[in-house]
Amino acid sequence: MKVTVWMSAFNHEKYIARCLDSVLSQKTDFDFDIVLGEDCSKDRTREIVLGYKERFPEKFKLFLPEKNIGMMEMDMATNPLCIGEYLALLNGDDYWTDENKLQIQADFLDANLDSVMCYHKATVINDDTGYEFETVYLEETDLLPVESLLNGYNPIMTPTVMMRNILPLPEWYAEMPYGDMLTYLLLSRKGKIRYIDRNMSIYRVHGSGQWQGDSMYNNLLKDLKFYRKMSSVLGTKYSDKISVIFAQRYFDIVLWNIRNDNIQQAKRFFRKLLATDRKYLLQNYRDILTIHKILFENEDKSKHNDLISRELKWKVN
Repeated sequence: MKVTVWMSAFNHEKYIARCLDSVLSQKTDFDFDIVLGEDCSKDRTREIVLGYKERFPEKFKLFLPEKNIGMMEMDMATNPLCIGEYLALLNGDDYWTDENKLQIQADFLDANLDSVMCYHKATVINDDTGYEFETVYLEETDLLPVESLLNGYNPIMTPTVMMRNILPLPEWYAEMPYGDMLTYLLLSRKGKIRYIDRNMSIYRVHGSGQWQGDSMYNNLLKDLKFYRKMSSVLGTKYSDKISVIFAQRYFDIVLWNIRNDNIQQAKRFFRKLLATDRKYLLQNYRDILTIHKILFENEDKSKHNDLISRELKWKVN
């Protein structure tokens, strides 16, 4: 099998048919199959998926747990079912817009033997607001440096990825808060990641998504857990980059707790902030001094509304 489309779906009744149609419409000169884990949705997602399986029995391998197991356990369960030389990633709420996408990416990896993964431009649609935009690639060549995966945000939309099927998931994978960035970083140790400047996918953002459906505060805590593990896995080579991420996450967590009058929690995370990246602390010295006054000198926080209510920053500065 040349390509396996590795998918998961949960509460995607509104989206799953369009998603699967975009896969089945792919034009290739090779065989591909679809491995799909449906995680006990509360809507008709499983019913729809079973309908596609009935219509295309040779195309689908389904994993259908009897109870919800969560995104990371689902990856662990379905990954061994993927037998393709390459894996194309897709979630049930996204879809592909180019019928030649699989062929283009498979040909690209065939031609670039030093590359373990390729991805491409996408359109991001916010289903809640209607806002949409096209992703922007910031590198000077088609080679994505590992450092660009360590700027505090994910520059790669999941439905744009095709990767070589060479990465056994580590035992601790299921303990992590998310798998996409983890996969890219682990793959980057085995070869190069390259970009294709062609828009071939839609990536949806909506309030019921795994990331968007949780609070910003919880997502900050997830990030801390993720980068603690990455710090130990990647070693000292990227410790400076990760240290800055820690600093910014602690900074925003402190501000969130001050806004919500959780002063003891703010103090605890403020102490952690002071133990992070020295350069970051110096660059933000005035704001950090202000926070210290609020937390330890009873400064009135209402005097500093611009700081306390500032928008959370994912990309490190």
